Formats: sequence, structure tokens, C-alpha cells
Amino acid sequence: MRWVAAVFTLVFAVALATAVVDAQRRGGDPKLAARKNPVPSNPASITAGRALYQKNCRHCHGLRGRGDGLLAPKNPSPADLTDAKWDHGASDGEIFAVIWSGAPSAQAKGKDEGMKGMKGTLTEKEVWQVVNYLRSIGPAPAPPAKAVKK
Repeated sequence: MRWVAAVFTLVFAVALATAVVDAQRRGGDPKLAARKNPVPSNPASITAGRALYQKNCRHCHGLRGRGDGLLAPKNPSPADLTDAKWDHGASDGEIFAVIWSGAPSAQAKGKDEGMKGMKGTLTEKEVWQVVNYLRSIGPAPAPPAKAVKK
């Protein structure tokens, strides 16, 4: 019976590590990009997302999402959420994954730096509401890439 628990623990750890790596992949991830936002983007969800952002994110990302919050580290500074540059992908699913699981800093080099994930602090619905709010202050999502026929 102990080996069953050990195998289960190993499988769980590998799955968790894979999910975290997927969420943190620079340049985006097609698998995460395919994930659709289940929370409609409407005034109510954007208002809820703004309140959650103000409580949990503005300290680093700033009042207007420009990466200039009062507690923002200087090197590296937090992402500007209003520009068109999204290091980990710009789809709703990719943004959700970064908020949920966090993202390492490009300059971290193995240190425990970067954005901490909100899993355990926010619910999935709340993270989707934050995504809707970020869409309201940032660039519009890019159109989905067309499949290339061979």
C-alpha cells in the first residue's frame, strides 16, 4: 500500500510541476491560449475584477496597472499591464495561468523572485474577473492565429 501512495504522490508532483511550467512559459503557450474565459466580460465582472485588483495587485502593478506600485521592486519591475507586451502570452487563458500560478522574473536566475501566484488567495472565478478588468485597461486581445494548412 505504501508504494501506491508513493506512486500517486510522484504522479501528482509531476502534474503540478508541468502545470506550473506551462503557466510560466515565456512567449505564450497554445494549450493555455485555448482556455476560454467562462466569466462574461460585463460591467459587473469588470467592477468586481477592479476591486480584486485594487486589493491584491496594485501594490506592485500600480493603481493604473503600469508596474509602478508603491511596493514594486525596481529590478526587475512588475509588468506594465496596459502595454501590448505580454511575456507569457496575451490570451485570457495565458493571463489566467500567470495570475493563478505566478511567473518568474526574467532576471531571477534561480532566485525566488517574480510574481507569486494567487491560487489559494483568489478563487478561479475571481481570477477570471481580474482578467476581465485587465482587458478593460490594457490592449484588446490579439485575434486567434489561423491554422496553417499543409
